[in-house]
Amino acid sequence: MALAARHLLEDLCRRMELAHQGARRMELTLYRVDGTHAAIAIGASRPERHPGHLEKLLAEKLDGLDAGFGVEVMVLAATAVDPLPPSQVSLNGGGSRKETEDLARLVDRLGNRLGNRRVMGLAPYASHIPERACREVPALSANPPDAFEVDRPRPRDRPVHLLPWPEPIEAMAPVPDHAPVMFRWRRHRHRVVHAEGPERVGPEWWLAESYPERPADIFSGQPPVRDYYRVEDSEGRRFWLYREGFYRPGVPTRWFLHGMFS
Repeated sequence: MALAARHLLEDLCRRMELAHQGARRMELTLYRVDGTHAAIAIGASRPERHPGHLEKLLAEKLDGLDAGFGVEVMVLAATAVDPLPPSQVSLNGGGSRKETEDLARLVDRLGNRLGNRRVMGLAPYASHIPERACREVPALSANPPDAFEVDRPRPRDRPVHLLPWPEPIEAMAPVPDHAPVMFRWRRHRHRVVHAEGPERVGPEWWLAESYPERPADIFSGQPPVRDYYRVEDSEGRRFWLYREGFYRPGVPTRWFLHGMFS
């Protein structure tokens, strides 16, 4: 069966190459001489048409197929395909493109071996709220989460590391609606030497019913407006802070730390 599957795979990959397509899902069906049939399926995290890689994915599942009294027909079909145009390959075969392909093929092997729902990845989600800007999806899923179009911020305006939830901090600002000059986070005091902002992020009032559960001390009902600042402390560390809600005289200002740039 392995030899027959290899011939089918090589032929199908040649056809996909001519069509500038790559498979996201393949199904191999065996039709036995007694009229019964059996099938296996493999998936890929990105469009794929490399016969060697796809053969390895098929081989892991072929051993579990029962040929019965014999196989009369084998059919290999690419049941989900995406565009995959030719790309330039470097002379030494290295570089970021190869590293990306190696990572994608590792994800494919893990996903097909452990199950589609056991290997997850992050997909962009169109939301102004930072913690909602991506969603977990199965790594082998060809369907990204439902989203609406919004203008995305520039990458340099977002921190490398985002905390799971914004953490309350103690902050001191000489002007109530300006960036702080000092803040305390996790018992450590930080003196701010440079600040940029604010960047105002408003609540998505039209999605109020769809917000996931959040700590009650941070969010109560509809999330308030946030004014984000990119600040640098005296030790050169850069943080992403925000003030919650609008400034109101006599009402304590609440500050939160949401991420770190380095």
